[in-house]
Amino acid sequence: MMNGRIPEHAAALQSGALARVSPARSAAALFAALAVGAAALASPPIALFMLAALGAFVLMRGEHGRIDFASLIGPAVAAVIVGAFTGLAGGIGTLFVWRMFADTHWSVREAARLALIAGRPAETSWRSLAHAWLTPLYGLTLVAYTAPHMIAGLPLDLPHVPVWVPMLTGAATAGALFDWSLRRAADWRLGELAAGPAAHLLTHHVIFLAAFGFSLDVSAGIVALMAWRLAHAASLSEIRIQKPEIRST
Repeated sequence: MMNGRIPEHAAALQSGALARVSPARSAAALFAALAVGAAALASPPIALFMLAALGAFVLMRGEHGRIDFASLIGPAVAAVIVGAFTGLAGGIGTLFVWRMFADTHWSVREAARLALIAGRPAETSWRSLAHAWLTPLYGLTLVAYTAPHMIAGLPLDLPHVPVWVPMLTGAATAGALFDWSLRRAADWRLGELAAGPAAHLLTHHVIFLAAFGFSLDVSAGIVALMAWRLAHAASLSEIRIQKPEIRST
């Protein structure tokens, strides 16, 4: 009978390697996102070329590159329904909200995964990661407040919110960021900082604030966010950790 068994020391080495490489991966992804976003402000065709090249690299180097079409059905149906009542701009706005939620959800799960690898399960609770949801929410309220927008020549519209909505959301975000930064500074002072999840969450806040909190160019923000996700996927395909050997008994 064949039984697959993964040695315990291999799992420990894999966790340690992931913890070491995570800060560099986060920094590289942030640099790529900001570079593509800046290119989008200067020359949109160049930014689209950079984005396409990054996507092609991920598809060619990734071992498990595939598109989950089933996960696209729900957002597509919702966009069609909203678009039927509000027009094309409303449908694109629905896709924008879905993309913001999907990227935030992925990033929060990635932070929790890195915290578990670093041996910090307390940093995986919803209270510990609430600040990671507030930054994208603040950007979303700003986009809604300044709507409508144009994305690659297509209209994007969201329900217009009063000015106090982004103001209150911004205040809550600032308070949560201050609390998170203070806790990470205390961990660093005590020599207990988990570099992996801290670096990821820092780049998370920087990219969402740069894309939608400090910039009025929503097109550049969307391009930067897409580049951020693709850069993470590219780094995962580049940084290969040797798989543990399966032994037969």
